[in-house]
Amino acid sequence: MGLRDLHTHLLPEIDDGYMNTELYIRMIEIYRECGIEEVVTTPHIYNPYVTTHVDRIRSTFEWAQEEAQKRGLALHLGSELYVSDQEHLQAIPIRNRFVLVEFSLALPPVKVTQRLKTLIDEGFTPIIAHVERYMWLHPTALLLTEFRAMGCLIQVNVDAVESGDALPYLEAELVDIIATDNHGDERLPLKLVQVLETWPSVRKRMSEIW
Repeated sequence: MGLRDLHTHLLPEIDDGYMNTELYIRMIEIYRECGIEEVVTTPHIYNPYVTTHVDRIRSTFEWAQEEAQKRGLALHLGSELYVSDQEHLQAIPIRNRFVLVEFSLALPPVKVTQRLKTLIDEGFTPIIAHVERYMWLHPTALLLTEFRAMGCLIQVNVDAVESGDALPYLEAELVDIIATDNHGDERLPLKLVQVLETWPSVRKRMSEIW
């Protein structure tokens, strides 16, 4: 089963990832050294706390993808969609199948299940980013049960696995994806490999959904 990182902020000078072109190339080399074959870049969009240069996403991705291919790594483009009260949910889907979504940490958006259903009705599978961060969610929360019943996938961050914040979700077998949410930390690719070795059921699940 190939290894992949499905949530990163590695496109140089696009959002709040701490990356320039040199750091990006070094990071891609680290991913390959760790045995990771595929990486998805998911720049923030519609996040009120992050400035994203949306007009440069695709051109920067084309350059980044070419550099990744030279080093034997497959790079995919997606986005991390902040769901709030915007009229329409627009995102860059991952492989035209998945939409990575994030929310306010303090409160869920109004009619959140209906909002996610609009993505599902358009043919996409929502991935709930770093589920462990939301104060209004926990493993037995009704909303989480509803998300899963709708077909949403649940993602936790590597650092949250190490800190223990994600363990209640892992132990309840609620996690579909472990990812780095890498903003420029060169330690995270190896940590991802190690965590997936510790949780082989999640690694298997990630291969199945991909």
